[in-house]
Amino acid sequence: MDGTDPPTQPTAAPVAAPWLRPSPGIVGREREKRLLASLSGAAPDRGAALMLWGEPGVGKTSLLDDSAHHTDCRVLRIQGAESEAILPYAALADLLLPIQQYFAEIPKVQREALEACLALSGKPSVSPYPACIGALNVLSAAGQERPTLLLADDLHWMDPSSQQALLFVARRLSSERLAIVLTLREEHRELGARSGLPMVEVPPLSRAECAELLAVRNLDVAPSVCDRLVEISGGNPLALLEAASGLSTAQLRGGQPMPHLPSLGCELERAWSLRIGLLSAETRKALTLLAASHSSTAGALQPALAIQGLPLAALSPAEQAGLVIQTVDGLEFCHPVLRAVALRQAPLEQRLGAFRALAEASSGTLRAWYMAAASTGPDEEAVRALVEAATEARHRSAFGESAVAWRRAAELTSQPDLRAERLHQAAADAFIGGASFRMAWCDEALHLTEDLRTRSDIELLRGRVHIWQGEPSEAHRLLVEAAELIRGKDPARASVLLAEAASAAVMAARIGAAAEAAEEAAALVGAPGDWISTVILGLVRIMQGSVSEGKSLLRAAAPALASADPIRHQQLLILSAQAWNTAEDRREGARLLDVVIKAAAQHSAPAALAPALAMRSELETWAGRWSAAYADAEESLRWSEELRQISCIGYSLACLARLDAVRGQLADCEERVDRARAEAGSHHIGCLETYLTSALGLAALTRGDHAMAVEQLEKAFDETHRAELGNPIVVPFAADLAEAQIRTGNISRAVEVVSWLEERARGTGLAWPVATSARCRGLLAQTAEEAETHFKAAVCTHELTDVPFEHARTLLCRGEVLRRFRQPTAAREPLLAALKMFESLGAGPWVRRASVELAAAGMLPGNRRVPSGPRLVDRLTSQELQVARAVARGLSNTEAAVSLFVSRKTVEAHLTRVYRKLSVRSRTELTRALTEAGLAN
Repeated sequence: MDGTDPPTQPTAAPVAAPWLRPSPGIVGREREKRLLASLSGAAPDRGAALMLWGEPGVGKTSLLDDSAHHTDCRVLRIQGAESEAILPYAALADLLLPIQQYFAEIPKVQREALEACLALSGKPSVSPYPACIGALNVLSAAGQERPTLLLADDLHWMDPSSQQALLFVARRLSSERLAIVLTLREEHRELGARSGLPMVEVPPLSRAECAELLAVRNLDVAPSVCDRLVEISGGNPLALLEAASGLSTAQLRGGQPMPHLPSLGCELERAWSLRIGLLSAETRKALTLLAASHSSTAGALQPALAIQGLPLAALSPAEQAGLVIQTVDGLEFCHPVLRAVALRQAPLEQRLGAFRALAEASSGTLRAWYMAAASTGPDEEAVRALVEAATEARHRSAFGESAVAWRRAAELTSQPDLRAERLHQAAADAFIGGASFRMAWCDEALHLTEDLRTRSDIELLRGRVHIWQGEPSEAHRLLVEAAELIRGKDPARASVLLAEAASAAVMAARIGAAAEAAEEAAALVGAPGDWISTVILGLVRIMQGSVSEGKSLLRAAAPALASADPIRHQQLLILSAQAWNTAEDRREGARLLDVVIKAAAQHSAPAALAPALAMRSELETWAGRWSAAYADAEESLRWSEELRQISCIGYSLACLARLDAVRGQLADCEERVDRARAEAGSHHIGCLETYLTSALGLAALTRGDHAMAVEQLEKAFDETHRAELGNPIVVPFAADLAEAQIRTGNISRAVEVVSWLEERARGTGLAWPVATSARCRGLLAQTAEEAETHFKAAVCTHELTDVPFEHARTLLCRGEVLRRFRQPTAAREPLLAALKMFESLGAGPWVRRASVELAAAGMLPGNRRVPSGPRLVDRLTSQELQVARAVARGLSNTEAAVSLFVSRKTVEAHLTRVYRKLSVRSRTELTRALTEAGLAN
């Protein structure tokens, strides 16, 4: 190979795929070769993935050839084909069927899912994620037997289901003996950017490398001619060789003038088109059918060729011209570009005839797409076939494929209302499949129909898309307007629209607007989904501060919520958990979140994992299980990045920023805040900015920069009031602001904030504002007796709740005030208790602050029992802790892998490190260690 993706010379007998032939080496590409060698060389110890991208013909395939030739790993290779991009799991089947023997080593549910997706069992697949995890485990098993290198060429031309599976695997390789290299064309590099994988551009060759390539091909080229060829080709190796191959020996040597050649750049069509034009009419017709076909096997081609009165031998001249090659299965174009060129070269009637012949020779989904390709106007027969294909894909949860089928069905539908409904179906499936950019289909559908029910359904989808894309205010406006239009004819639809509008307003932190929409939704009684609006209204009431009313509403909806589908109603379960959390019933909130998380693992439906894990992180932060909170927040961030859930990226980062703040990790806190603002800040998502600003304020308070704390926390306090939040637990920082104002000497402002907290404590009946306002009153006290009265009230309230960090802060403040009033002996007991709590939490700066106060109170380290220090469990990474907790729940390694969406090998690798870090030797000892740390559940 020589740095190109070259056309293969004609062969007399069937040959293996080009990548299986020996590679004599390529010109240049030293950086890329080193990267690929390093990647495959590390496979025996660890896994990794890399994405190569560049223009067609620049040499991506040749780099894969070279890597396959020089590695000691087992090589698995697949290549995307534009004609197969609509066939579900086609590329994944090419990858896994040759190693089908490893299917026996994966869990039954994953094996059955793979067999269904790959059409091995005839059973439908209900979700793509069991197949994704199954593919990961099959490849993991193959890698365990022998380190494996997977080369996936032209990812952009693979079907969406296979793309999803390959990227899922590529992001989970750290513990596998598997290396993956994928390639993309330049115009599809956004797909690579969304994947989160490392990306490397394969650039054009330099002038010197172009000259070397021409010499390697035994082309005697004069320097001036070489310069011109480099200019023409732009350094693209394939374009360079194609341009040179069209010149005579005299022209190459500069003895005759070169013809005027346009710059090829990334377009190679002119050179290929010339070769196609020299073929006979019969061969061009056969070549058109090959280009139109989704299969290049002889068995699939011959029936269609026969329908057109052509023999398979009609393609022989194309093979002799170097346009196609004979493989072990049939015929294939020598370069992917040629397929599109051959189709574009053919007259329209010839193309349509090819598709009609292929449809006649096919069945099922393939027949539907051939029929659609052969249609130039409304075609009810093709539409019926496409609708059937779309419905079948939807049942398999292949929403990307079903969306495209619905869209094409709409294009071939003549009746406007029916066309609008099919466009709506296409947009709905695209949304579920994560392709929100398809929402222009909604706008198109709205222009086609005046039916209010159809329009309201479309508006509901548009509203959800805006929420998903981080535009909750716009979503609220659209949904309210749509509800108003349909209210008179269909109250049930109006109720659903208004409930969704209330959810959007909550996300936008417009609590007044949320209350208005939720009240209207609940007032439209008689709809089967009344309980949905009840849940939403309950959440809004609790956020407003009417906690008792909100809890009553949630209890009324509890029976319906208990019987709700945990997958279909994931969002409602999460909203209900959020409501119970802010009502200080964290046990019920955690129970509902566990329902969502367990259902997501059981059904391999991770869409709700990111918000559920972030919310559980928040609950664990309150409960003082900070290691578990970190683990959940980081797992939430990974899922929100993978699924591109912008709002959850911000939420996860906010949770991590608050944990960094209390642990004194200032740089990490600021980095999280900066990233959240960059990626999600412009979307004005709920209280996100308030969360982020208050985290910076808490970080400043933690390090003792009280002026900075006041600056940040005052901003957050103003934002809270603008949002009309009446529940101080939604963003719990008012006590931080009051303390910062006290420590800067601004007593009057501190009193105002404390008074607000006290009023909210009376209005909500919540314990947290009672305890924290009492703590602040203790800091403001003028005598030791007055201070003790307030601190005792705060401690009594803390003892009724499970919030150890706040409890420890109250004890610290109590000791500080007692020492200030010259009662050092009395100060030691609360200071020592605070120190022990802070140490157990891992709150380093607060430990140091309590230690300084203890020393000032006359208690030196030698006068007391030194606490055990940081716990061993805090040495675990987030992923190690997730694995340890799964094992502590009694799950086997395989069950833990299924629940965490990783391979069994990854679980085993993490578990080995967990045992070493915790100095345990059995699952029983591990469970005991986590139980003692309060992390087993």
